[in-house]
Amino acid sequence: MKPLKVVALGGGHGLSATLRALRYVTPHVTAVVTVADDGGSSGRLREELGCLPPGDLRMALSALCDDTEW
Repeated sequence: MKPLKVVALGGGHGLSATLRALRYVTPHVTAVVTVADDGGSSGRLREELGCLPPGDLRMALSALCDDTEW
């Protein structure tokens, strides 16, 4: 039987929570993280620094890390 492969699309807290749960289901997880949010602190980063907000990407990467200490 082939292992389950999952692709998750989105951003924010919902994507990171989903990725955290999927980690226990299969090791084959791909995340497509949107950084199009322009509200709140993301909007301020876009206006003041002219850069893409890193928060959603950081949360997704953190969700895929294991819980052991490095």
